[in-house]
Amino acid sequence: MTAQNWTIVTILKTTADFFSQKNIENPRLNAELLLGHVLDMPRVRLYLEHDRPLSPEEVKRYREQVRRRVRHEPLQYIVGSAGFMGMEFEVTPAVLIPRPETELLAEKVLELKETMDAPRLLDIGTGSGALAVSLARLWPQSRVTALDISAAALQVAQNNAQRLLAGEAERVTFYRHNVLADWPRDLRDTYDVIVSNPPYIRRDEMDGLQREVRDYEPANALTDGGDGLVFYRRLFDLTAKGILHTRHLFVEMSGSQPEKIRALCAGYNFPLIKIYPDLNNRDRILHIQF
Repeated sequence: MTAQNWTIVTILKTTADFFSQKNIENPRLNAELLLGHVLDMPRVRLYLEHDRPLSPEEVKRYREQVRRRVRHEPLQYIVGSAGFMGMEFEVTPAVLIPRPETELLAEKVLELKETMDAPRLLDIGTGSGALAVSLARLWPQSRVTALDISAAALQVAQNNAQRLLAGEAERVTFYRHNVLADWPRDLRDTYDVIVSNPPYIRRDEMDGLQREVRDYEPANALTDGGDGLVFYRRLFDLTAKGILHTRHLFVEMSGSQPEKIRALCAGYNFPLIKIYPDLNNRDRILHIQF
C-alpha cells in the first residue's frame, strides 16, 4: 500500500487481492472485517460509505493489521473478539478461539432447560468462558462453576462474564485448577451438568494444523501432549469414581479419533451414552447420562 488517496472501496479491493495472493482464506471478508475494526464501522456501512476517504492515520493502522494477518495471525486475535452463540467474546492469544462445533455442545446442554430448574453447571477448561458465559446467559436460573489452568485465560473469561452477564456475573464462579492434579475438596460437589471441550489434538497432529492454529493459539488448550485421550480418561475417571457427581456429562469429541473415545467410554460401563454428529456428519458431542 503506497502513499495515495485511499477510499474504502479502493483499499478493500487492493487488500482483498493482496490477501488472495498470500493464500489467506476468504480474502474479501478478512479485508472488510479488518477495515471495519479500524474504522469502528459495521460491514454494511463500508458499502454505504464506499467513497469515504481514509485519513493517513487510518491507513497506517489498517496497514499494520493487514501485515499481521498476512503473517497468519488469526483475525479474531487482531480484532480482539470472536462470535459465539450470537454474542461477541473477547479473545486474546491466551485463549482458544471459540469454534462453531462448540456451539453444538452448548445447544445440546441447553436442550435440558425444560427438565430442571436452577441447575448447577461445571465447565472444565473454560478458556475464554464462551461455554460458561453462554450457558449462564441463555439459562437464566443456572449457576456455573468454570475451571482453567491458565490465570490469563481466566482473566479473559471474567471480562466476558462481566460484560455479557451485566449485573448477573456473580452467577459464574471461576477457579484456577489443573484438571489432571488432585481434585480440590471444595469442588467435590454435585453438579447437574458437567461440560468440557478438552485439549484433544494428538501430539503428532500438531505440525499438520493450519498455521493460524499451530503458531498462534495456546498449545495447552489444543493438545494434551500425548495421544489426545488424556483428558477424556481423566473426566471419565472423575465421574466413574464418584469424585465428581453429575446427572449429565457433555464433552466435545476429537474429530480424528471418535472411535477410540467410544471404546474408552465403553470400558467404564456408563449407563446411557448418546453421540451427536456435527454439520459435517462427524461424531462430535458425547453425552453420558447417569
